Amino acid sequence: MARHNDFGKWGEDVAANYLLEHDFEILARNWRHEHKEIDIIAQKDGKLYFVEVKTRHGEEWNAEEAVTPKKRALMWSAMMGWKLQHPSSMPVSFPVIAVVVDAPDTPPQIRWHDNAWEI
Repeated sequence: MARHNDFGKWGEDVAANYLLEHDFEILARNWRHEHKEIDIIAQKDGKLYFVEVKTRHGEEWNAEEAVTPKKRALMWSAMMGWKLQHPSSMPVSFPVIAVVVDAPDTPPQIRWHDNAWEI
């Protein structure tokens, strides 16, 4: 189990670096509200991003499909908790960042799925 958690943490680090390289400001990582968690909360150009990170080994898969309706509802609830604690009129987006490793010793593929679902 620890190896899976380490892999997921590594993927979140890759995603955070990707965001920083693309001029996002990271406001929080692994932010919790009650039993809900947002992997990364960032902002850029007057917009808030509540980012879900999915890290996988070289599989064919769709990152948006990995975020279930239940997970979306939990993220929505966590976002509302964030906005209660950090009032803002900025629009909100729920992107997914897929970090995919095809083979050992190869750089990961990073796939940005902007606003992966409608709110």
